Amino acid sequence: MNNGMKTIMATILVAILVASVLFMSGCVEPTEEEVTDVTVMMSFIPVTDWNPFYVAIDNGYYGEEGLDVTMQYSTEGSMGPIKQVGSEKIQFGIASGTSIITARSQDVPVVAIYQVVQVNPYGVIAKKGSGISKPSDLVGKSVAISGAGSPTDIMTKAILYKSGVDYDNVTFVPVGAAQISTLLEGKADAIGGHLFFDFLLESIGEETDAFWAKDYDANLLDEALITNEELLKSDPELVRKFVKATKKGLEYSIEHPEEATDIYIKFNPDAAEEKDFNLQYWKTYVNELVQPDKYPLDQQFDHDRWVMTQDTLYDIEVIDRKTDISAMYTNDFVAV
Repeated sequence: MNNGMKTIMATILVAILVASVLFMSGCVEPTEEEVTDVTVMMSFIPVTDWNPFYVAIDNGYYGEEGLDVTMQYSTEGSMGPIKQVGSEKIQFGIASGTSIITARSQDVPVVAIYQVVQVNPYGVIAKKGSGISKPSDLVGKSVAISGAGSPTDIMTKAILYKSGVDYDNVTFVPVGAAQISTLLEGKADAIGGHLFFDFLLESIGEETDAFWAKDYDANLLDEALITNEELLKSDPELVRKFVKATKKGLEYSIEHPEEATDIYIKFNPDAAEEKDFNLQYWKTYVNELVQPDKYPLDQQFDHDRWVMTQDTLYDIEVIDRKTDISAMYTNDFVAV
């Protein structure tokens, strides 16, 4: 080897050595891993119910999995995420179990991949002293619901049905988003409502009498994380990463409620004025619906509960046919 070639080889070796030292010392940036854009749609407006997602974004849990997550909000309740996820326009969403089963009866290929809450949050709420404190008290009375086929409609009928009360003897009044004002103004005897409604009414000093689905053998499935069949087949690793980071966000939100509320306010600054309300509601949501002391956060879907929910929806004529329960959910991504 001539002197010129030796010089070139020596220069190359030195360059390689220097580059290696710089890389090991952090002076040279390693190649960035590919980041996957992901969209998840909530079934309602920004509320503390979605703290696990806000926290997973803000604390970098999604980022650790190589995911850049965007949150969207539905104006159609659970049907918004189901439509978007079922048509493969977005990857993930939050939907009630009743909506998932209804969608499957219409051949919409959505699948539940993680159960967010263990207890159904719906019930019937009336003003204190109204004489309405149990299902049979609704006979001959009016109940305001958000709309026909909505969770407030379905769950009120489910409670009545499970209690042996004919819901045809109750007047259902669809009022959209005006349920609380309808009750306060005396335009209906009661409302079909979410735990949040009762919490809000009590926060403004309105005492209530309420009875809940869970107490009348009507603990139908509610909030679950969904994806579509195609994504499960084509990219199960993406699903695994998203569930893992979301569950981590849920764990942090439960263990650090104050910090989780502060993070929620980052995403919804208007909520800052009611910080204490949002904090207390999140604690109530966890204690009443998630119940982590009773149900592990990697709790698997209960097949019998899916069967009970579908049977109830069929009996109260929300769906006109039953479909394969095992195709509606998967436990493959729960314990990640």
